[in-house]
Amino acid sequence: MSTFTSPLAPQIERFLAHKLALGFRYRREMAFLRELDGFAALSNRDVISETLVRDFLSRFGHSARPGRLTLIRQLALYLVLEDPRTFVPPRRFLGIRRKRTAIRVLSRDEACRFLDACDRLPDTARYARRLIHGTALRLLLLTGLRQGEAIALCDQDVDLNQGIITVWNSKFGKSRFVPLAPDLVGRLQSYRQDLADFIGTRRPGDAFFPCPDGHKPTCHSALYTSFRIALTLAGIVHHGRGRGPRLHDLRHTFAVLRLLSWYEAGANLGNKLPLLATYLGHVSLATSQIYLHMTRDFVGEVTRRELDRFRDLITVAPS
Repeated sequence: MSTFTSPLAPQIERFLAHKLALGFRYRREMAFLRELDGFAALSNRDVISETLVRDFLSRFGHSARPGRLTLIRQLALYLVLEDPRTFVPPRRFLGIRRKRTAIRVLSRDEACRFLDACDRLPDTARYARRLIHGTALRLLLLTGLRQGEAIALCDQDVDLNQGIITVWNSKFGKSRFVPLAPDLVGRLQSYRQDLADFIGTRRPGDAFFPCPDGHKPTCHSALYTSFRIALTLAGIVHHGRGRGPRLHDLRHTFAVLRLLSWYEAGANLGNKLPLLATYLGHVSLATSQIYLHMTRDFVGEVTRRELDRFRDLITVAPS
């Protein structure tokens, strides 16, 4: 039974079915679509007009408008092909701007200090934070897994005999295999044994990174708390909400440091980037490019590599 009731209901349902078929989960967006449908029902409007968009967005505060404008643009772009009366709002309609998230990529030195800090996380009376969250944070940095992917792992998803993690039904509905480096495999083998000693009998369906009950997954907020503690122990300053480092920045850091290692080895980056995109679970190279940042480490390596060819164009500051 349809959850939409306005004259726009058939159009919204077709758009939603299209997005879900592409693998989008559309959880928050579903709530936005219901809001738009309810507003359209009150005003009995059967087309997305400029007046409808303007009146709808004016109901929300400045911080709540960008996400809703983006969704309305996507819906309008989908519908304008069948109904030219559809108004497609520009990206900055009503002066609305989406605030870009500040990305803070750790340097190679900071990454090493962070990994050391993961081994020094303090335990609590009820929880082996160093063992569980320290290992989870290490895995995020060394594999580039998304936070939700790591938390959702079951014990049976981590095959340490083959050195492969299986990620099921992640973003865009994609599943993938994530190969592990031998030293990380050794770490996870020790973790699995220590966790069994601490918790007791483990079942294949138990969370690989459990909460205090030993079976269900740890929660996002608890892992984030441990992340902030690890930053402090590593001497990495957190600049406040929206300025990071964020937990998701570990994924950006993995991508940059992986690219830097390939660059130092003289690898053909054109051949390597598709491998990185597949490893990260991206649907295209364009998505992976978002994760590639020109950090100080990378600028230094590019300068050293190209110095012989372009010495007359590159000025190296005295050390």
